Amino acid sequence: MKNVVKDFEKSRDFLICIDSDGCAMDTMDVKHMRCFAPCLVHEWDLGEYRDDIVRLWRKINLLSRSRGINRFKGLAKILVEINENYARVDGLDELIYWVQTTDELSEESLREAYERTGCNCMKKALEWSRLVNDSIVMISNSRKSPFEGVEEALKLIKGKADVVILTASNGQEIRREWEDSGLMEYADLLLSQESGTKEMCLRSLTEYGYEKDHVLMIGDAPADKMAAESAEALFYPVLAYQETESWEEFAEEGLKHFLEGTFAGTYQEEKIKEFYANLDL
Repeated sequence: MKNVVKDFEKSRDFLICIDSDGCAMDTMDVKHMRCFAPCLVHEWDLGEYRDDIVRLWRKINLLSRSRGINRFKGLAKILVEINENYARVDGLDELIYWVQTTDELSEESLREAYERTGCNCMKKALEWSRLVNDSIVMISNSRKSPFEGVEEALKLIKGKADVVILTASNGQEIRREWEDSGLMEYADLLLSQESGTKEMCLRSLTEYGYEKDHVLMIGDAPADKMAAESAEALFYPVLAYQETESWEEFAEEGLKHFLEGTFAGTYQEEKIKEFYANLDL
């Protein structure tokens, strides 16, 4: 695990990890629809299929149980669809193999894999990712703000639990967004795609001596729930397109259940049931 995790210092009995895009920050839709999908169309010269590709990207990355997966996993999934239904994607098998086997789903890891293999699909994936980063920077700060209720919840959390931003996105991008929104002061640590997978990071954090029912993951995607399960942590879902209500519910009820030790069981089960029902709509 990266030194950024090793240098973490536990200071409270409770730990809350929070995903960023689509969970704390209202950035999911704008990034995917204005950056990720259009950049894919551009990089693979798929202009004639643009509308279909954008709809497919939205379905896979926003409206299904693969919502919130790492950008390279999402890219691989949609390239499989493109290869089968629209246009041949040369070198796709090599990219898929890297996605499935790498310990770090980051640009640096992908660059090293491309330099070893010379795979054209890896090169295009790397160029696509960099183009996405550049295009995200160009989005107005007014379109990259926290959901209503997030800062209020963070104020309630402060002093009661250690807080870690746990994201599968680019770390510099997320740090800038939290700093610009004035939320970084509430976080003790930021872990991103450069730090390792969410599962690896969360498991590493739990080794700092927290009791099992004292660790909570807040997220908007099944990947967040899977990370929590892998670390035997609790999970609170932020429902897509019901984010404000989810944060208000957490501030009023969820945090209380967590701190009082009554989160596991009926309360968490009901929240997870709502979570999956919402994604299946």
